[in-house]
Amino acid sequence: MTPAGRIAAFVLLTAAAAAAALWATRETLRPRETPQEIGLRWLKDEYHLDTATFEKVSALHRDYFRQCDNMCRQINEADRPLLWRARHQARTPGDFDAQLARDHRVCADCEKAATEHLRQVAALMPAAQGRRFLQDILPVMQQQRRQHDQNLPSSTRR
Repeated sequence: MTPAGRIAAFVLLTAAAAAAALWATRETLRPRETPQEIGLRWLKDEYHLDTATFEKVSALHRDYFRQCDNMCRQINEADRPLLWRARHQARTPGDFDAQLARDHRVCADCEKAATEHLRQVAALMPAAQGRRFLQDILPVMQQQRRQHDQNLPSSTRR
């Protein structure tokens, strides 16, 4: 290879490496969508929401996810009665029942809030799209609840 060819190859390889480094840097620094943003984008595309409806739905979602985050925090901070035997020998069965009832109430409140939120979203959509939305989403939520209940040990079911 001639010296001019070597210089040309070096310049091309350097330019390719610089382009690859630039692309990698931009991809790394690019903001990522949150799961909520992905879900909202899917909702807009799937149910053909216009801009005004989408903005109302987005506002509802922001309010709901603040409430949902709080309920999730309560669930995560719950004093798990099934672990009491290993951690606290002095607790009574009444304590167990009371804590289990509180945990079930938090879960039921969470499920009720989610269902109400979905109904509010559906009410913002055109009637046919709202019905389809609820027919698509509510069975999934109910199936998740059934799966959750099946995963609980039989001694905790009431």
